Amino acid sequence: MQGGASEAELKELLELMSDTSREPESRQLIREAMAEGYANGQPMEEDRLLQISEAIMKIASPEVKPEAGSSRSLFSIRSAGWLKWAAIIVLALGAGSYFWLFKQDQGSTGTQQIVSAKDILPGTNKAILTLADGSSIILDSSTNGIIAQQGTAAIEKQSNGTIVYNQQGTSDGKIMTNTLRTPRGGQYKLTLPDGTKVWMNASSSITYPASFTGDTRVVNVTGELYFEVAKNATQPFIVEVEDRSSIEVLGTSFNINAYDNESSSKTTLIEGKVRVKKADQSDILQPGQQARIGDAITIAPKVDIDQILAWKNGNFNFEDMPLSEIMRQLERWYDIEVRYEGPIPAIKFHGKMSRGVVLSDVITFLSDNDLKLKLEDRILIVQ
Repeated sequence: MQGGASEAELKELLELMSDTSREPESRQLIREAMAEGYANGQPMEEDRLLQISEAIMKIASPEVKPEAGSSRSLFSIRSAGWLKWAAIIVLALGAGSYFWLFKQDQGSTGTQQIVSAKDILPGTNKAILTLADGSSIILDSSTNGIIAQQGTAAIEKQSNGTIVYNQQGTSDGKIMTNTLRTPRGGQYKLTLPDGTKVWMNASSSITYPASFTGDTRVVNVTGELYFEVAKNATQPFIVEVEDRSSIEVLGTSFNINAYDNESSSKTTLIEGKVRVKKADQSDILQPGQQARIGDAITIAPKVDIDQILAWKNGNFNFEDMPLSEIMRQLERWYDIEVRYEGPIPAIKFHGKMSRGVVLSDVITFLSDNDLKLKLEDRILIVQ
C-alpha cells in the first residue's frame, strides 16, 4: 500500500487488536468505535475520530515488545505508522465499509483466510407494481412523478425509492387492489392511501386497496416489512400473513418477518400495541416483544431490536446469528444461491456491517480456516 503499512502489517495489526491478551484498552476503544459507527449506519464525526485516535496513542506505550521466544515479528506499536493505520481502521469501521467478525466456534486458532470473489453488487431500490387491471410497472426503470391513477388515488413515484398514494377527492367505494413486490436484491418504500408507511425488504410483497373503505384497513404480506401505521381508531389496521395469522393494530410501529424459508413468522413490536391472532389463539404484544408464529403463537419477552431493524437501517447485524440464517439473508440481498457441500456448520457469528458493500467484502470477513467459501457465478458454496 502506498505510503503506509504493508498488507501483512495491517493483517498483524488486526490480529493484535482482536487478541484479548494484548492492548485490552485499545481493543475496547475500537469496539466502541465500531458500535458508535454502526448505531445509525453513519460515519463518525471527524472530531470524534480524532478523540479516539488520541486515546489509542496514549495507550500505545513505548514498552510493547515481542514475547520472549516468539517467532512473530511485531512491528512497533509506538510507531506513527501504527497509529495512522489504527485511525484509518477506526474511520473505515465508522463509515460502515467493514466490520469486525468474531466467530464463536470455540477452538479455532488459525488465521483468517482471505477469499477472492468477483464483486456482486448489493441490492438497490427496485420493485414491480401490479395494478388492478393486471398491468405492471417496473419502478426502477420508470420516471419520477405520477405513474398511474387508481380510482381517486394518484400514484406518485418519488426519487428516493418510494411510491405514494395521494387521495384526490372521496372514494367511490370501488375496490381496486394493487400489489407491490420486491425481487431478490431489491427493497422499496410505500406510503399507503391512509398515510401508513411501509419499508419492504428483498423478496417481499404487499397487497392492498388503492383506497381504504369500510370498517377496517386490510393488507396482505409476504417476506419482511416494517410498518409505521397511521392512527385511526375507528378503522383498525389489519395485516394478514401468508401463514394465516393476522396482526391487528390501531397506531403503532412493528416489523414482520414472514419468509417461507424461515422456521416461523415473527412479528416484533417497536411501539404501540398489536394483537396477534392465529386460529383460536390471540396474544397482545408489548413494545420490545416478539410473537413467533408456527403451529401456535409463542411470545419472546425481550429481543434485540437493533438486529431486527438492521435491514431497514441499511445494515447487517450478525450478532449471535447462526450461519444458516446469515446465508439466507445474503441469498435475498445479493440475489445469489447458497449451497453446502456438507452439513451446515454449527457456528455463530458476531459482527455488523453496512448492506451497501459488495458481496466479496462479506465473503472475506466470513471466511477463515474453518469456514471456506467459494463463489461460482452467483452460487456461493460453503465447503
